[in-house]
Amino acid sequence: MGIWPALVGVAYFACAAIALKLTEGTDGIATVWPASGISISGLLLCRPAQRLAMFLAIALASFAANLYAQIPVVEIAAFTTANTLEAAIGYFCIRQINRERETIYRPLSVVQFCIAALLTGTLSGAIASALTGAGLSIMFVSWATTVSLGIMIVVPLILNIAHGYSASLMRHPRLLITPVLILAAVAIVSYAVFHQSTFPLLFVPLMAVIVATYLIGPNGAMTSILIIAVIGSSLTLTDSGPIHLMRDRAPFAVTLFMQFYLLVLLLSALPLAALLGARDRVITEVSRANRWLEMSEHFAHVGHWRLDLAKQKVFWSDEVFHIHGLEPGPNPPLEGAINYYHPEDRPKVENFLAKLVETHEPFDFQARLITAQGEERYVRSRGDVERNAAGDAVGLFGIFQDVTEATITNLRLAEARELAERQADMAMLMAQTDALTGIANRRSALSFLETEMRLALEDGTPLSVAILDIDHFKSINDRFGHGAGDAVIRKTAALCSGAVRSSDLAGRIGGEEFVLILPGADSATAQNVGERVRVSIETADWGSDGPDTVTASIGVATLKGTEGAEQLLAEADGALYRAKREGRNLLRAA
Repeated sequence: MGIWPALVGVAYFACAAIALKLTEGTDGIATVWPASGISISGLLLCRPAQRLAMFLAIALASFAANLYAQIPVVEIAAFTTANTLEAAIGYFCIRQINRERETIYRPLSVVQFCIAALLTGTLSGAIASALTGAGLSIMFVSWATTVSLGIMIVVPLILNIAHGYSASLMRHPRLLITPVLILAAVAIVSYAVFHQSTFPLLFVPLMAVIVATYLIGPNGAMTSILIIAVIGSSLTLTDSGPIHLMRDRAPFAVTLFMQFYLLVLLLSALPLAALLGARDRVITEVSRANRWLEMSEHFAHVGHWRLDLAKQKVFWSDEVFHIHGLEPGPNPPLEGAINYYHPEDRPKVENFLAKLVETHEPFDFQARLITAQGEERYVRSRGDVERNAAGDAVGLFGIFQDVTEATITNLRLAEARELAERQADMAMLMAQTDALTGIANRRSALSFLETEMRLALEDGTPLSVAILDIDHFKSINDRFGHGAGDAVIRKTAALCSGAVRSSDLAGRIGGEEFVLILPGADSATAQNVGERVRVSIETADWGSDGPDTVTASIGVATLKGTEGAEQLLAEADGALYRAKREGRNLLRAA
């Protein structure tokens, strides 16, 4: 059969036998039938594979309890059938409420559960009455009410214990002390009330139930009502208790009143238990959400803050404290919070807050923060206005994010970008500049010449070039060394650059050979420029570490038609070699 069906069967038999024993001498009318709650709870909690065994255990337990009470065999069969069908009806009615394996302590679930319990009790009573031929008699009413009360009291208690409450008590046994003391007090109060028949003190157990519900929760509500039902029913059935103040009442009337009393207790405690359960779930969800928020803020280095405009009080989340280099503690005053900003950024922060208060528009700014350890950090703050129901601004709230790493990374990227741009410019300059002299190199000079030749041909303007070669340069290197030769080349480049206009170009095209590109200059102008350069070289002071005198030969060529750059340079080069052949330190035109 299995352990769980067997345990349910034993519990069912015990509760049924006790209830039947207590009804001896009172026309067989019970106040509560807790066995019905046990059978339905067993079906709700068992696995599908155990369900058939569970029905068998319920049937055997019902048969045994009725047999123990010496009820006639025919009635035993009817009662056993009714009890088994009652368990099936209750299971199918309540399982939809409990479909997510939760307790029924939810406001809507409480209403659905009470309706299901009343329906189960009514149908069970009708079945029992039909099988025994009793009809709609006292037996039907008694059966329906006792079964309904048994379901209402026992099922929620067992389901709540099964779905986590007992596990928490096993992990923390000390938590059991307070509920035990409170329930013991409920038992003492119940005994004191129902042991006397002098004063109508039925309101006192109701107060005890409310207190137990509030202090313990849903389990306190159901357990305290079960205690009152057991003690109150037992003493009432022995002609004790305030219910017997009703003189000359039949036993059925006394029992019915006791059931009505228990129903009032249930209807008072169940909604409160449902609300307390909802409160506990909200508290749990809020607590879980706060833990997730704290974890997210910690890993993202994002905190949140709030400013109460009326009280001028600031609230910081734990992560805001951590960003400031502080341990979470009392919130700082508004002035203290602003003083953590860098002195240079403090006015900006104050302006943002003042603007937000005045315009009620969201703000987003980044500023530097000085932590409690003196470390400078970059933070980003976003703020918005909190309004009340009337639309009035009552506070400011927002997030506070440590963006130091991102800001430093961006600064480094900006520096790297700037460096790369400078290096690119330098590389471009080096690609176009002669390394020794700093003037245009051959490639740059040829590019410039081709551009100017195209413009000259398009505009019909003159263009001339002059090629300059230092005379006897090899002998300078041989006599004074390459250092002196390099100095001569650099100074010659400077003299060439100084003799031309900003629109002209002086370049080094190889070794000791230079070129002057003169846009807009005809042959006569070009010869004048070249002669000025030749004379400046001849008369320059070359210092004590080099030759006393340096001369240069120059060849000039002027654009005449559609010749290319290389052809024009070749013409100037031919004039240069003619100047060399004719004695050097001369200028000749092509």
